[in-house]
Amino acid sequence: MKKKVERSKLLRAFNSLCAALLISSAIYIMVVGFSSVAMAAMAISVAGAAALSVQSNEGILEIVIGTFEAMIDGILAIIEGITSAIAGLFS
Repeated sequence: MKKKVERSKLLRAFNSLCAALLISSAIYIMVVGFSSVAMAAMAISVAGAAALSVQSNEGILEIVIGTFEAMIDGILAIIEGITSAIAGLFS
């Protein structure tokens, strides 16, 4: 099993932006319905998260796993930011 890769703050922020865009466009599609803008937002967020994995030139499986890892890392960074903001209010 690989060790956890340390990412820079800029990369974590970019992954968070891609994950937030993906989540918000998925919620928009569930509430309002399919639209070309929401589908384009989903495609852009997945492509943005996959760009760095594609540049590593490893293979198809590594690209898919890297994309999911970037999305999960972005979601965790969003949750971490929310919890630290809430903790800051009560400390």
